[in-house]
Amino acid sequence: MSDVEIADRLTRRRARMATVLGIVFVATQGFRIAEDQMTRPVDYFQFVAWGLWLLVLLLFLLFGGAFFRSQAVRDLMNDEPSEQNRRRALVCGFWAMIACIFICYALSFYEPVSVREALHVIVTVGVGAALMRFGALERRSLAE
Repeated sequence: MSDVEIADRLTRRRARMATVLGIVFVATQGFRIAEDQMTRPVDYFQFVAWGLWLLVLLLFLLFGGAFFRSQAVRDLMNDEPSEQNRRRALVCGFWAMIACIFICYALSFYEPVSVREALHVIVTVGVGAALMRFGALERRSLAE
């Protein structure tokens, strides 16, 4: 396969994976939000695992994946439309975090919200929204 064919195949896969990873990331964190206390060793493990998963997703989002491919393939995958889609997705993630901040603030009047809970929700929603938006924009670009 040529570099162009490999990049095309990986770009299509990246568009699908970004959406799925965003949905799974947000959905699985819904189970962790209520657990504010870190009293067991498994709680620390889950916190570290969430942080590592978050780091991997951010690297995927910021650099477009294909870390173990040649520079030519990475350049083909991260062309100007993909960079523009990435910027739009990051803006979407930013606004999702801002909206989430206002929601957490409003909820704090009715239910106590710890800083850890709020940060967990805000970061999860922001990164998840950015991933889902990036996947949708990439799929739309590929369909044109």
